[in-house]
Amino acid sequence: MNNSGEIDITARVEAAIASAIYDMVLPIDTMGVTFHDGALDDVAEAYRSAPDATLAAADARFAAHMATVAEAASDDEAEGPMLRARAAMALKERLKEL
Repeated sequence: MNNSGEIDITARVEAAIASAIYDMVLPIDTMGVTFHDGALDDVAEAYRSAPDATLAAADARFAAHMATVAEAASDDEAEGPMLRARAAMALKERLKEL
């Protein structure tokens, strides 16, 4: 919640993406991404409150990370932002299942 008592959707989406754990062995339907339960619960609460805004926040984080990937000077430099972009898409798909 922010100072006005509203849910800070962007902060919750960013926290969930930051909590992502990547495992290439996981089934493709999870995109190889799992999230910290607390962060995922916080985003789910935001989604139930404002689904369109929460999906838009995930889309915005995906776009921001992909822009960083596009500007990367090397594959190594692009790896972190690419994983976070993948987490943003996985988060969006997970929310749509709620």
